[in-house]
Amino acid sequence: MIVIEAIFEASADRRSDFINLALRTMAASQQEKGCLLYRFSADLEHRNRFTLIELWDTDEDLKAHFCSDAFKRFFAELPGKGTPASSVAWKGPLVPFALSQL
Repeated sequence: MIVIEAIFEASADRRSDFINLALRTMAASQQEKGCLLYRFSADLEHRNRFTLIELWDTDEDLKAHFCSDAFKRFFAELPGKGTPASSVAWKGPLVPFALSQL
């Protein structure tokens, strides 16, 4: 499993354009093979900051995503609407966890 957290800053005057782009990208990416989670979320403290959380089953699935129309279109349309601020990724096995065990 591969987990990616990417932070984006939307341009203040194009925030709604960024949101529309994120929604389209999210919908398309969630249909890709090996995509277990692909979700943009708004930051509660910073109005124009958005966090993307991705969870991919395999390296091959993530590599295919990087070649996908959704990925390419997102970064082609991003300039003017927003900018990447940071990203981090983790790789390794994930095991189910029951909150009731706490």
